[in-house]
Amino acid sequence: MATPASAPDTRALVADFVGYKLRQKGYVCGAGPGEGPAADPLHQAMRAAGDEFETRFRRTFSDLAAQLHVTPGSAQQRFTQVSDELFQGGPNWGRLVAFFVFGAALCAESVNKEMEPLVGQVQEWMVAYLETRLADWIHSSGGW
Repeated sequence: MATPASAPDTRALVADFVGYKLRQKGYVCGAGPGEGPAADPLHQAMRAAGDEFETRFRRTFSDLAAQLHVTPGSAQQRFTQVSDELFQGGPNWGRLVAFFVFGAALCAESVNKEMEPLVGQVQEWMVAYLETRLADWIHSSGGW
């Protein structure tokens, strides 16, 4: 069931998705968002959509985060550039899933390059981007 986009919903969805993707890649241990089966149907749906996206576009999307050559000083600018380019043609659900997959890939690349503090920052940038640039579209499209 769709619900309007709100900060707590968005924040929880981002944390769950990123945690899930990091665990898939073997980067995170211990309890936290994204561990085990998702209890929230929205989280389940986003995980499934992200998995399908990665399967379908693996070759095109696989090394995007690594190709960006992200450093702590350039990460936010690169994140915003890629996100803006992704939504250049306007938002849709497919692009929204791609945004989540990209954010999680950037987090995984940050861990891989021993820049773990960026993981929390990338999640904050994702939430801020969703809330400032996409919330109206999400709401007008029926919400989460």
